[in-house]
Amino acid sequence: MAGGRPHRAQWPEGVEARAVMALAPAYNVMTEDVSAYEITKTPVAAVCGTCDGQVGREALAFFAAEATARSSAGFRQLEMPGANHNHFNTQWSPRSGQVPAWDDATHDAAHPGRCTDPGGSPYAPQLTEAAQRRAGAASPVAFLRCHLTDDGSR
Repeated sequence: MAGGRPHRAQWPEGVEARAVMALAPAYNVMTEDVSAYEITKTPVAAVCGTCDGQVGREALAFFAAEATARSSAGFRQLEMPGANHNHFNTQWSPRSGQVPAWDDATHDAAHPGRCTDPGGSPYAPQLTEAAQRRAGAASPVAFLRCHLTDDGSR
């Protein structure tokens, strides 16, 4: 959101973004204008799995170096051990039966039940689809509660 909120005029009246939580974020720095992602006044958190075969830890580096580098509101990065990119939702997970649904983690026959990210992290136990969705649902709660409620939990 370069310069604050370039698409603000498209939002419904009364809507205000007070926090942003990116769950397994993806981006394409080769074809997209990176400045369009800049967030300067809104607290941001990004959750990426250590077995993300889509973008790996690069997404966290992107948010830290590009999207929130000039933020006055802060950036939190969270790594979820054993999580991949596609299991955070039911449409991209293999059990959905959808054509594009697959396990994007990198596997090795010598390490069953384990995975690694494209950067070659040590093999870690991979979360099941259900366990990853449970963890993915719980992760944003504290961050969003801190920024969206007035209960003094900041």
